[in-house]
Amino acid sequence: MFDVAVIGNGMMGAAAARYLSAAGAKVIAIGPGEPADWQVHQGVFASHYDQARITRIIDPDPVWAQLAARSIDVYDEIEAASGIQFHTRSGGLRVSPDLTAPEDLLNQAEQVGKEVGAVFGRLQQSELTPRFPFLHLAKGTVALWERGGAGHINPRLLVQAQLTIAEQQGAVIVRETVTALTQHADRVEITTDAGVAYQARQVLLAAGGYTNHLLERKLDLRPKAVTIVLAELGKAEIKRLQGLPTLIWRLTNQPLLASIYATPPVRYPDGKIYFKIGGTLKAPLYLHTPEEFRAWFHSAGNQDEGNALREVLLTLLPGLRVESYQTKPCIYTVTAHNRPYIDQIDERLFVATGGCGAAAKSSNEIGHVAALLVEKKKWAYDIGAEVFAARFK
Repeated sequence: MFDVAVIGNGMMGAAAARYLSAAGAKVIAIGPGEPADWQVHQGVFASHYDQARITRIIDPDPVWAQLAARSIDVYDEIEAASGIQFHTRSGGLRVSPDLTAPEDLLNQAEQVGKEVGAVFGRLQQSELTPRFPFLHLAKGTVALWERGGAGHINPRLLVQAQLTIAEQQGAVIVRETVTALTQHADRVEITTDAGVAYQARQVLLAAGGYTNHLLERKLDLRPKAVTIVLAELGKAEIKRLQGLPTLIWRLTNQPLLASIYATPPVRYPDGKIYFKIGGTLKAPLYLHTPEEFRAWFHSAGNQDEGNALREVLLTLLPGLRVESYQTKPCIYTVTAHNRPYIDQIDERLFVATGGCGAAAKSSNEIGHVAALLVEKKKWAYDIGAEVFAARFK
């Protein structure tokens, strides 16, 4: 009998398992490892199967900014305790081509950044060009240049670091997939694809887009199918792009994409170095059933979206010499209020889900908030419970 079962060994769940085990709870963290071959895998996937995600504080939403700031503050502590380095301080640019556009949020992000204490400055085009000569900057471009802890994290290694510490603190890590939850008067029974049943007094469900697959009463979750492009670079291009920060760039006159995000060249498991770019579709595709999820992860993503990202990449980095391209599928899950659901939804059942495409950098603090809720069995955080309240379909 465990005190808490954390279902989902992704970024939120792994963080929660670390905090709960540190508080003295008897914890079991259940979730599968990364599949060796995506094309034949018939189970669940996770979106942290990646080498680079943007980490930053500046955000138009003060809640997301606060979650990020508090997460970044403990990166060094997690690295030291686990012996796993996952954080690179490359800096980050939030770029706007036109501050007068109604949809532009750069001024709002700047104000929030000041309130939260981010280390950054506003740069005009004349200041940006000499600092980042490899970028194409249209007339009138303005950017926020964030330093401090801004840069990128390796999400695979962050999860590994969190689970390593949790295990050191006594948590049991199980690499299986949960297939059913059965609530009893005094416990919850958790059945896995290995045919094993585990017992826990409380369950924290942190299964991302798969969360609803285990719930009878469905949350209002909107899993988005998104495509990323990996552009393989050779030694000369890697040297030319030294000093490239992470990018968040609002686009104009792009029919498919409202904005893009990108991370500097990093080495991937195949040994090659890739520049990664993804975007925000103006007309997103939502997935819900296990069959839809599986078909999407077995694909190479949306080729129209991939082509648009390649076009934008070559516009933003003129003359870029790419050795090869790959498109990859990903899913991120949006909530009704565009903040994560961290809530108690039944007597013994809690949720921490809905990253809204912004949770990798903030996952440690999201896990912390969820762990506090499970441990105290009441809200004990300085941002109100209503901000994270779960909503149902």
